[in-house]
Amino acid sequence: MWRSLWPTIDRFSLHHFRYIVNQLREIRVVDKRNREVVLDLLQSIVEIVTYGDRHDPAIFECFMEFQVLAEFVRILKIGGNSGIEAPLLQYLSIMIQNVENEHAIYYCFSNGYINSVISHHYEFDGGDLIPYYVSFLRTVSGKIGRDTICLLVKVHQDTAISLPLYDEALKFANHGEKMIQIAVRALTLNIYNVADEMVYQFLTTPTASAYFSSLILNLKNKCLHVDAIINGVKESFHEKKRDLLSETDRILDDFYYLKDILCIPEQRLNKLVTENIVNMLILPMLLTLLNNRLSNDTGLSAITCLYVLCRLLQVFDGTNLVNVIGSAVLFSFMPPNVTDAAESVVSARLEQVNGLAVCYQEGEEMVDLQHEGAENFMMNYVLKHSLEFTELSSCFDSSPLENSENEWGGIFSCIFSRNHSLMLGSLMLLFTVADSKDLHYQLAAKIGFSQVKTASEMIGSTVAGHIQKIVNQLLKVLASEPPLSVPILLHAAWFLRKLLVFLDQKLEDNDCHLFKTSYEVSCGHLYEEFDRCWFDHIPDVLKSEWANCKTALEESSQSKDPFFLLELASIQNPPSVFYLTSQAIPVLLLIGNGWLIVSSYLAQSGKRYPSDLSLASFGSEVALGSGIPCKIAFSGAGTRDIYVIPIAREISGKLLLVERHPLHSRKGVVIAIAPLAGLDPKIDEEHPTWLLVHLRDFEPRLRSDETKTLDSHTSLPEQGRWILGFLSAKDCKAAFSVILEETRKQRSFVENLVAPVLEEKLFK
Repeated sequence: MWRSLWPTIDRFSLHHFRYIVNQLREIRVVDKRNREVVLDLLQSIVEIVTYGDRHDPAIFECFMEFQVLAEFVRILKIGGNSGIEAPLLQYLSIMIQNVENEHAIYYCFSNGYINSVISHHYEFDGGDLIPYYVSFLRTVSGKIGRDTICLLVKVHQDTAISLPLYDEALKFANHGEKMIQIAVRALTLNIYNVADEMVYQFLTTPTASAYFSSLILNLKNKCLHVDAIINGVKESFHEKKRDLLSETDRILDDFYYLKDILCIPEQRLNKLVTENIVNMLILPMLLTLLNNRLSNDTGLSAITCLYVLCRLLQVFDGTNLVNVIGSAVLFSFMPPNVTDAAESVVSARLEQVNGLAVCYQEGEEMVDLQHEGAENFMMNYVLKHSLEFTELSSCFDSSPLENSENEWGGIFSCIFSRNHSLMLGSLMLLFTVADSKDLHYQLAAKIGFSQVKTASEMIGSTVAGHIQKIVNQLLKVLASEPPLSVPILLHAAWFLRKLLVFLDQKLEDNDCHLFKTSYEVSCGHLYEEFDRCWFDHIPDVLKSEWANCKTALEESSQSKDPFFLLELASIQNPPSVFYLTSQAIPVLLLIGNGWLIVSSYLAQSGKRYPSDLSLASFGSEVALGSGIPCKIAFSGAGTRDIYVIPIAREISGKLLLVERHPLHSRKGVVIAIAPLAGLDPKIDEEHPTWLLVHLRDFEPRLRSDETKTLDSHTSLPEQGRWILGFLSAKDCKAAFSVILEETRKQRSFVENLVAPVLEEKLFK
């Protein structure tokens, strides 16, 4: 009753706001005793200001009149060790984030209050202050525009000397916390997008532009870490792959961040970033490849260089970087034996590649970059000089090819290398360059992959004239003995299929023979699997791998992940022959276009023909029929009288151990089941009434130390074995013969099922 007589307080009223502000202004020291009181006052102010921004303009006028932001700065300075910095920054972030009135935002950024909060000396050692601070900086950056960013710039004699928001944020650019890195990069992009003339002059000064150099240096360090992971000897393949995926994801993050910067329509910023990418990343990597070195002066391997360059081309679409790389690749098509000394070759390539960067600089100086058509003028100017370099070596392009890959320099020495990872990586780079939609038409014609289709049009192209030799090199990989790893076969087939589609013609006689040989080798390995314990899984594996191979081979070079290069460099032990063969045959069939027969095979392999016995499971009742009586001893269960019933129906084969049913003399209950394939029955020499059968799993185990490869050489005794004791040696031999006969029937069905895939007429 008495409470109703007491006047209520409107906590969002102007009067209450003045009261709260006056309470805050009376605070002279902040310590642990009054910390909570101060925080309540700050929170109330933020809530009322946010409310007033939408409903009561008088509140923000009072906010400006009392200079409340100055009070925030004062509280921050007298906070001492009270731990008030984090919540104060959080409240400021909430207020700035929710203020929508442009006049209010302009006031918040004026008078240097925000810069005072940014430049305050914080103790970041330990604790959780950094996330609050960086979040505050990002919130501020999200509210700035071209009209307000100048309010945060420190100016001396009409020149920007500092941008605290930018400078302080960059101190956390390499922070270990991923979310903090993302926030800093979002902040920088916000600044780049709204920067005015004065700010861009500041960003391109040596002090501020050092950030871009640092970004590329950190990127190179990540590449070196990739090398270290690949060359590590203590890690398993799965551990390596996990670490490689993590590190390459970080590299990709850097690439997309740089791409976002280049998408900002500011020529000075684009030029600065592009120069750093070209001079500090692309050119050193290209020189590693063009000079036929396994690593460069910084220790970066050729494989990692190829991966990074391919990824860079896939990410940086819409830029001229592809023409830089394409021109450099063209310069390298010159056999080293045409020069007097190897040193002059290296010097010439250095001059050619660096000359391209000079051409870019000259082209930019000759034309107003802001003028319409300036970019096309500059590109034509650069390509003119690029193609002049190429024409100088045109006489070498027409020189006869030698058989020794050691006589070739540049990227050809990689393509014809005995290192399969290096060969596939260099082809990946070449295909990525050729398939880029941003490749200049003159360079595309020189490479000759995407723009050239017929043999007559291939005259004058630099690479197309050597395709037959490249095809031969890939076929040698597919036909190699002993077989190489599955990824190498699969990716070699991908390149081979691309080249065959490009040639639009049949293989030469020698290559056709090599192709047929590689197919016969794969078939031979597959036939050997019929003598091992997993032959009943061959159709299913072929069917599943067919789909995988078809998807992989139809992938475009722009969408193909070059991560496979790092995987190839990390694989140490070859997978089982069975898995190699199961992938090699679908690969060869896809290239050879054996579609019709294989399609019918796939349809047939999906059919199943069930029967009572073939569907029997543990505890099922089955007819004893022609079962052979015997005894078996199970550990902990003693000796039991059973019947042995081997049964093969189509692709399915089982060995049933059946115990007589207590109520039905002609029926039994299944007490154990083993796969028929892999039993490998043997009669004990010392006990002719004993039959030994080995046991394997029903489903194949996948190796865990590499890619998912089937271990066809599983040690069967590790799975267990049964010793079956028969009443007589005659019964033992009868059981032995029946098991072999049923196994033969199962194997015969599988062979007939797979036979259409292995017929030579597919390639006639």
